[in-house]
Amino acid sequence: MNQITAVLNHLQEHGNITSLEAIDFYGATRLADIIFKLRKRGYDIETINCTGKTRFGTVCNYAKYVMKEEN
Repeated sequence: MNQITAVLNHLQEHGNITSLEAIDFYGATRLADIIFKLRKRGYDIETINCTGKTRFGTVCNYAKYVMKEEN
């Protein structure tokens, strides 16, 4: 299974993914590129900008990609 398929399966099963999850679970370090390719294939994926804290307590921003439900 390639990384695009793995991320697609994750989105379909869990509904969302972050870059840290993509790296941890699938070794996919370029999640934004994978999402771009999935969108080109017609998948409706929303980007949600999130704010969190690093392990050192500093504020950081990250994206959560959410698979929109098909009608």
